[in-house]
Amino acid sequence: MSVKKILFIGLSSVGDVVMTTPVLQSLQNKYPEALFDIVVDKRGTGLYKNYPRLNKLYLKDKDRLLRGVPDLLLQLWKNRYDLVVDVRTDGLAYLLRAKKRYTKWSAKSYGPHAVEKLMGVIAKLHGDKPIPPTNVWLSDEDRAYAKKETSVFESKERLLTISMGDSRKPEKTWLIDKFVELLNKHENDFSGVIFLGNSHEAKETKEVANSINIRHINTVDNSLLEAAALIERSCLYIGPDSGLGHIAAAVKTPTISFFGVTEPERYRPWGGRANCLTGINNDARNIPVDEVSLAIKGVLK
Repeated sequence: MSVKKILFIGLSSVGDVVMTTPVLQSLQNKYPEALFDIVVDKRGTGLYKNYPRLNKLYLKDKDRLLRGVPDLLLQLWKNRYDLVVDVRTDGLAYLLRAKKRYTKWSAKSYGPHAVEKLMGVIAKLHGDKPIPPTNVWLSDEDRAYAKKETSVFESKERLLTISMGDSRKPEKTWLIDKFVELLNKHENDFSGVIFLGNSHEAKETKEVANSINIRHINTVDNSLLEAAALIERSCLYIGPDSGLGHIAAAVKTPTISFFGVTEPERYRPWGGRANCLTGINNDARNIPVDEVSLAIKGVLK
C-alpha cells in the first residue's frame, strides 16, 4: 500500500509528547515520502512545529464542548488518510476516513517503559528493529537564542541546566536548601548554571539563585524549544520527573531526575544517559544531597 498521508493522534503532556517521537520516527523511516497531520493539545504544539515531515497541526481543545472532540472530528472528516495512528484513544481513529488504522486495541508492547508501550501501537509495522531515540526538532533560531543567552559565561564547557520543579507538586520536587547545598558543594565543577522551568518555579528559582556562588542565568518561563536549546549546550540536566527531563534525553544531555510517586521503570527519560533517584516513601524531597552529588560525579568523571 502506498502511504503518502498519515494522521498521528498524539498525547498531551510535554513528557508524553517527547516519548511519542520514536513512533513518528519509525513511521517516517518506513514511509519516507509521507507527510503527517498531527493532533496535539495546546501545550505540545511548540514541540512539533519544526517537525520536517509536518503537513498540518490540529489542536484538540479540551476547554471546548465535549473536550473538543466534535470540533476536531469536523475538521478531520474533510481529509482522507492512508494511515491513522492513534496512541491517545481507542475510538477516534475509527470515526475518520482512512485505509488503515493502528490504535491501542491492537498494540503489542515491547516492554514496561512508556516508549515501549507507545511503540507497541505500531508493532506490526515496526517489527523487531531497534526503537529509535526520542527527538526534539530545534530551529536555527532556537540555537541562536541559546548561544546568545550563554554568552555571559566565560567557559561553555561545563554548563549545568536545572529545573526546580513545579511548586504545586511538592512530592516530586527537591527542597530549596538541598539545591543550595548541592550547588555550592559543586561550584568548582561547573562553569555556570542555567535555571529553567515555568512560572510555578519562579519563586523557588530566585531563592536558590540568590544563595549560590556560581555564575548563573535565569530563563524561567521561556519556550520549550528555547529550553531544549539551552539544555543541548549543557553537560548535565538536573530536575524533577517532568517534561524537561525527557527533552534533555532527546537532545542527548545526561540527566539526573528526581522521582516521587511515578515509577522510573516506566517514565524515566528514554535512553542510556538517565540517572533516576527516588526518595524514601516515594517522595523526592527525601533524596539526600550526597546521593545527588555522587550521581554528578558519575556523569562528570
